[in-house]
Amino acid sequence: MAKDKDKAKNSGEVVSPWTDDSGPDILEIVNDPKNRDQLSPANLGELLTKCPVYQLENAWKIIGSPCKFPPTPDEISKNTWMRQWTPISFKDIYKRSYHRYHPVLMETGTKLFYVVSFDPGTLNKDMGYNWIALPPLNFLPPGCERVIAGSAGLVVMDGGEQPGSGPIMLWGQMQVPNAKFWQNGKFKKQFGGQSLVCVANPLTREFILLPPIPNRRVHDKIAKFVFGDMERSKYYLVIAGWDTIKRKKQNKLVDILCVIVYSSEKQGFVHANYIEKARPIPFHECGRSGMAIINYGVYFGGQRVIERVDDEENCVPAIYYFNISDSRRQCLCFDFNLVNMAGREIQAPKVVQAGPDRVFAITRFAQLPTIIWIVEVELHPDGTPTGSYRKIHCGVMPGHFYELLFPTEDEALLPYECTSADGVIAIKVYSERNLMVSYHIDKREWRLFKFPHHQDQKNFQLCDGCYEPVFTARP
Repeated sequence: MAKDKDKAKNSGEVVSPWTDDSGPDILEIVNDPKNRDQLSPANLGELLTKCPVYQLENAWKIIGSPCKFPPTPDEISKNTWMRQWTPISFKDIYKRSYHRYHPVLMETGTKLFYVVSFDPGTLNKDMGYNWIALPPLNFLPPGCERVIAGSAGLVVMDGGEQPGSGPIMLWGQMQVPNAKFWQNGKFKKQFGGQSLVCVANPLTREFILLPPIPNRRVHDKIAKFVFGDMERSKYYLVIAGWDTIKRKKQNKLVDILCVIVYSSEKQGFVHANYIEKARPIPFHECGRSGMAIINYGVYFGGQRVIERVDDEENCVPAIYYFNISDSRRQCLCFDFNLVNMAGREIQAPKVVQAGPDRVFAITRFAQLPTIIWIVEVELHPDGTPTGSYRKIHCGVMPGHFYELLFPTEDEALLPYECTSADGVIAIKVYSERNLMVSYHIDKREWRLFKFPHHQDQKNFQLCDGCYEPVFTARP
């Protein structure tokens, strides 16, 4: 076969990837339990990238997760089965590149952490898209059940609680993650009570736990990747969340929103800043905010706290802007007031990014909502928000879509979640209904989708970011 390949090269013929056997024999390695156990995630990723294509499926059967999304009763009755992702689900076989999957849903009720997404490799005229089951996220520490970012082969999971000096089950044995932080009693007091943040590659099942954030709890985390090189091998993870600080003079706690930046190259936090009298979006009213990042500017939604003389408080919907460059280090707050669009009080906005330089906010009425609409956040040339908001074409969700998401008066104020990638904004309600609505920024088009589920699968969450298979991605 090698001689045939050399002959084809000399004659100028293109060698088919399906018959090219010039790479390492992965089956010889993974079929040997001793050699397989000694494979590091990095070596495994390299092998799966360079081995012959025709070996990929058999190798994946040996090393992939045995937890596969089962066919739904509806699929069985129609003899149509959800496609399972495999290493030959290529977008471009010659480059060995895969699709970017979005929107992505993860099932948390059964604790099997199935992951499903639109399948851009197929198109169904009736449903709009077929669905694909992606490798599940069932290998992470207990409590990590929320995907807060994803891109370039990695996903970020948040949840649980930093164990302090107590061990938890990691990589098949009891360990204390970030043990050096817990050996000092002072540090333990500073770092305790935080959630765990994991950065993971779902294909190689490699993950790291970020070290505790100094002097902050950072509740209700949201996050986004920023990559430091063209290969996307070095990343910054921008994390935003809520905490409180104590004012010594007044002896009272003040709410703050803070932004922390983690560097994969330095394996630590390289930036931190906060703004006072600020709160996140109230989850019980409208779910969580997303995040947008343009150059050094970080944008997300929340509430500005106005203190009154009688110790009462008012909360005003707002968009927060943090400049995380070393030269500016800005923290700004802009009231979210749609005077020309909404005649009454609105909820705090969810902020998402669509495209490299456009920021959008999603909201609805605070009382008796009947619509969800999307507006664009106007920016100055330097990226700072102007404090104004622009209508977009077809930016109001069609009424019949809204009624399907919120069908009764009791459900009208259910919280909802949203995410955006590749110019598509997806919206899902926190309910057991398997419905999701999307809006395409460039096509100016709303679509309604039903995603596959079983009767025991009632808790699907919308993952933030995208699921992009890359075997060589390292957390």
